Order: sequence, then structure tokens, then C-alpha cells
Amino acid sequence: MEMKNICGKIPLSLHEKVREEIERTESSTQKFIQQVIEEHFNGKGEMNMGTRTLAVQVSEELFSRLKAVVSKKGCKQKEFLIDIIEQAIEAAEAEWTQAQDDAETTALEETADSESGAE
Repeated sequence: MEMKNICGKIPLSLHEKVREEIERTESSTQKFIQQVIEEHFNGKGEMNMGTRTLAVQVSEELFSRLKAVVSKKGCKQKEFLIDIIEQAIEAAEAEWTQAQDDAETTALEETADSESGAE
């Protein structure tokens, strides 16, 4: 595969974050930039196919705790966050379904009671 060089200036603070990520992942600048560019273009296609980006700001303490857990679990931060979001959504949906089922059961019982009392 033929390769081409890409170069551009970025703010020092962003450069420092990139260097930290490269060191943390034991990657190289070339691999990192290629991955970011591929994720960018793949992400564009994925967004058209129903994916969305979710971003939140958290305290430094919570972020540090998250990084520690992700590191100990040996997984990617994205995978970990998606997993806990899915678990929380499933629990909430199950709770709502149960509440709806309970309400329907109560309504049926009240209807049955009023019908039997009317006789």
C-alpha cells in the first residue's frame, strides 16, 4: 500500500494529550494518527447508519476512578461505558415494564371487582 505523509500544527495542549495517549497505548504517532483518521471517516458512515456520539464532562476524581476500573478490567473505556449504560437502561426499562404490568393488573382486578359487585 502506498503511503503519504500528513503534517500540521496543533495547539501545544492538544499535542501533549496526543503524546500521553500514544505512550499510554504503547503506539506510535503514525499508528495513532491513522487510527484517529480511520475512526473519523468510519464514524461518519456509522452516524448515517444510526449511531450517535454521547459526551459528558465529569469531575477529575470520577474520571480517575473510571480510568482505574477500566485499566483493572483490561477493557476499552468505550466498551466499559457502553456496557454500564446498557445495563442501566435495561434495568430502568424492566422497572417501567413491571410498573405498567402492575397497573394493568390492578385495573383488570378493579374492573372484575366492579362487574361482580354490579350483579
